[in-house]
Amino acid sequence: MQFTQIALDERMRELTQHGAGDFPIQFYIDELFRFPGQCIPLHWHPELELWQARGGDVTVQLGTESLTLADGWAVFINADVLHSFRKADAAQALGCPNVVFRDELIAPVTSRIHRLYVAPLLADWQLPYIVFRPGVGWQAEFLHRLDGLFNTLQAEAPGHELRVQNQLTGLWELLWAHRAELPATGTQKAERLVQVRTQKMLRCIHTQFAAPLTLDDIAAAAGISRSEASRCFQACLRTSPVGYLTWYRIEMARRALAAGQDTIEEISRACGFQSASYFCRVFRRETGQTPLQYRRGG
Repeated sequence: MQFTQIALDERMRELTQHGAGDFPIQFYIDELFRFPGQCIPLHWHPELELWQARGGDVTVQLGTESLTLADGWAVFINADVLHSFRKADAAQALGCPNVVFRDELIAPVTSRIHRLYVAPLLADWQLPYIVFRPGVGWQAEFLHRLDGLFNTLQAEAPGHELRVQNQLTGLWELLWAHRAELPATGTQKAERLVQVRTQKMLRCIHTQFAAPLTLDDIAAAAGISRSEASRCFQACLRTSPVGYLTWYRIEMARRALAAGQDTIEEISRACGFQSASYFCRVFRRETGQTPLQYRRGG
């Protein structure tokens, strides 16, 4: 199976252009099983995002917070918030609709509307995300309108741009009207520093995973101690730096095996393992299969 990849820069910023320059919104259906590890990896972007769980529950990482979106729930993710999505049940087939868009589509950044109604929510550090549940009155209405936006974007019928802007503005108006009911979920400055440090260490792992990296090397990428590096990874990724390094090497090996071109020994070297035999042991421990079984499709 061909994996879906997200292009990221050294700071974990997503490089995808969402929509067109003159219509900056894009509709997606994320099928999590198509991503390595059935997970959309940690990333961030300057655009806003509305993402809904469909077909099952989804575990969402938002900065240092972790929460579960039940089937039918949705989440609004503010600009520049580090986030990832993982299937709560590996057996479920999820197709999760979402839109990524720029705030200027609601109103021009120089307008009174943007200044009074858009910018205050975007700048509120206590609202990095908002969860919407069907059982809450106005939130149920929000989800109903969000479904309408998804349908309009998917159909792309003539004049859909007008309907999209109208629906998006209506969603924002509903959000603004109930802003006093939104729970403060923001992170403190110290937690934002944890995210920045983690991003630097992830960049080190993603670019140097083929090298014999140590915990000291990973910590040095962020200019911190080994213990602080471990704390950052536990806060953001719920694992250790070395544990994440191993996971990432295995994911890279999965991709190479799926391509079916290189030998097991070549793949083990390219993914930073000391020997082919050690690589096979780790791969089987992590996946329940040998590399050859994985290549043959189990």
